[in-house]
Amino acid sequence: MSFFRPVARPQTPQVPLASQASDPPSPLPIPPSSPSSKQNTPAKSWAPLTRDFEIGASDDEDDFGASSDDSLEDLSSILGRGRPGKAAHSPSKNILATPRAKRTAIEFPSSPLTLTPKHKFDLKALARDARKDNATNASSIRATALAEQYDETDVVPLGEASRDTLEGIVTHEGGHDAQKVLRAVQRSEGGQSQLRYCFFREEYSTPPPTTPPKRVKRPWNLLTQGDENTREQHLASGIFMTLTTMHGGMPDELFNWMLDELCTQKSSLIRQEYCNLLGNCTEQIEKLVTPKRLEQLLLLLGATSELERRDSKLTISKLSMEPYQGREWSYLGDFLTLLKNMAPFMALHAVTYASQTLLRMAMDKFVVYNIDILVEYEHTIDALLSAIPRPNWDAFCLETCSLLYTITRAQSVRVNALACLPVSKVMTHELRRRLAVVFLFGDPALGRRHPDSIVTIPGIIHRLAENDFAVNPQTDFAELQAGIILVNIAVDDGSFVKTDDSEVEKQFNADIDELAGRLRQIWKMINDTGMKLARTEAKSVIDWVQQRLAHTVRTRRKARENYYDFLGEKKDPSLPKQQNYMKNFLRKAPESKSLESKPTKPSTPLVDTDTIVVAGL
Repeated sequence: MSFFRPVARPQTPQVPLASQASDPPSPLPIPPSSPSSKQNTPAKSWAPLTRDFEIGASDDEDDFGASSDDSLEDLSSILGRGRPGKAAHSPSKNILATPRAKRTAIEFPSSPLTLTPKHKFDLKALARDARKDNATNASSIRATALAEQYDETDVVPLGEASRDTLEGIVTHEGGHDAQKVLRAVQRSEGGQSQLRYCFFREEYSTPPPTTPPKRVKRPWNLLTQGDENTREQHLASGIFMTLTTMHGGMPDELFNWMLDELCTQKSSLIRQEYCNLLGNCTEQIEKLVTPKRLEQLLLLLGATSELERRDSKLTISKLSMEPYQGREWSYLGDFLTLLKNMAPFMALHAVTYASQTLLRMAMDKFVVYNIDILVEYEHTIDALLSAIPRPNWDAFCLETCSLLYTITRAQSVRVNALACLPVSKVMTHELRRRLAVVFLFGDPALGRRHPDSIVTIPGIIHRLAENDFAVNPQTDFAELQAGIILVNIAVDDGSFVKTDDSEVEKQFNADIDELAGRLRQIWKMINDTGMKLARTEAKSVIDWVQQRLAHTVRTRRKARENYYDFLGEKKDPSLPKQQNYMKNFLRKAPESKSLESKPTKPSTPLVDTDTIVVAGL
């Protein structure tokens, strides 16, 4: 530890190298114990050690300045290399430092990983990275522009090689790029599998608030004055509901303004209170809510201009993306709530128009996909159909079926409206079946009569034998799937056959079995291998319709002769012969004849003890 203690060392005067080389060698230094040497030797001044300071070897530890190397010429000067000059020593303080080797001339970096110095910024590398970024951004912009300009109507043909490639991507690549594969497969499906009807405009923004009427009597003027918060407070207080109950309505100009305000007001609380107030004005509902007024409200909500031409055919198109992305449906939900509240007080022609318009709206898929709108839609359509008088029911059904049959012939679009009709209500259930029968048989006149009086199982079996239910390379499987759904709705639960005769019941069950067998044959004809999604969906629908017919429509479950008998398969005539062969094969083998051939010893006869045996002479 004494090595690290500061020691005051004598300073040796530096002599130029030239003089050292010319002068003769000096005598040996006087030992430090001699008093004369202490007087003649001047005090040494110390300077702080630098990083390049060289510590002598162990043989000159007693005196740094008395090293024998000082009298010799430096090796670097002999070899012609420059040697870094010695730093000046400062006598201000002594510095403790770990000695470093004398032979270490170059200081290496502290980290062993960075042995060679590098520039912090390489301009060439930065320029190269910038060019790569620019090329990547330009490629992304071009790809986005091409995707936006792509038209979904241009169907890309997909051959067997492409199908194998897609299957390989999904199977061997772990499902990567599944969305791209699905989009490519959907584009490959021909026919009307991607047909879409849009009831509303794709580009829609909420219109600005309407101007309130100026001359309104008190206290109704509280609704037209003040800001939105003040109006909410007045509506929440319940004073206007009390006024409408007492007077049976409100001023006509205020009623019409509130109808328009319902489609433009941003506050959901105000819209809900408007629905309650307008539904309580019985006099204004019958007088002011007309088909023309309902049409104006729907146009205000964003309906297309086709609504003004009721009998014109619908515009069916193929869309590359969802047309109502990010659409706010709360306004439509409040409008449906308003129709539900006003249905009992509306005139017959207004109820008819509202019902037919909602059925036309339901042909757009967004009603099925939006659960909130679907629930409110079911309540509203049930309230509207219940408001139709019973004597006018058949005429209403005939007009509605004729209208919906005329505006479109695509079965895949028609079934969307039937899917939105609830089956738990009597009126909606019956209208649903009438529409299915009309769409299935292509005769609008069938909508005048109840389905129980015109639907027969043999008639549906004969309908399935026509060309549009045949499976061939030109089959549109989306239309085939929709046709099977219409068959399912038309048959319903089969309760239209009511009899106590066992023969009639037996014939009905036989017809159901034949219908299920016909569906089974169609199911077998569809080949859905190779990622053909439309075919797979069609087969799934056919399968569950066939199962429903066999297990719920049939009056009793079919008894099977054999567990392995399948529906629709004929019995094998050679089966009894094979069964007899198996019985003979599995029969127990008789006892071996070898036992009978073995010689046996004569057995001793049994003799009764009471019997006297007389031996022969």
